[in-house]
Amino acid sequence: MDVVVETNTGPKAAAAPEHLRWDIAAMRSHRCTLATASATRDEVILNFGARTGQDHPGGEVAVELLQRVVLSPATAKHLMATLQRLLAADSPARPPL
Repeated sequence: MDVVVETNTGPKAAAAPEHLRWDIAAMRSHRCTLATASATRDEVILNFGARTGQDHPGGEVAVELLQRVVLSPATAKHLMATLQRLLAADSPARPPL
């Protein structure tokens, strides 16, 4: 699997590397305010969502699930390494995760 680190966070995304051609015809963007992860032996599941108003009594938080992504463990490891590089490059003053 190829890992590509893109650091452009502006409104216009940087062009994809030449060996990747993203089909963005059905793409939708979401601003996620909450993310969770779970794993089994065969897959890693990432849930991305957004809070939908105020917290409910008893500490329950209402969240709209915007996207669920299922990855193989190898792909999840590549994603983790990419995110670590991006966050480390973001700011030398950033505290460790």
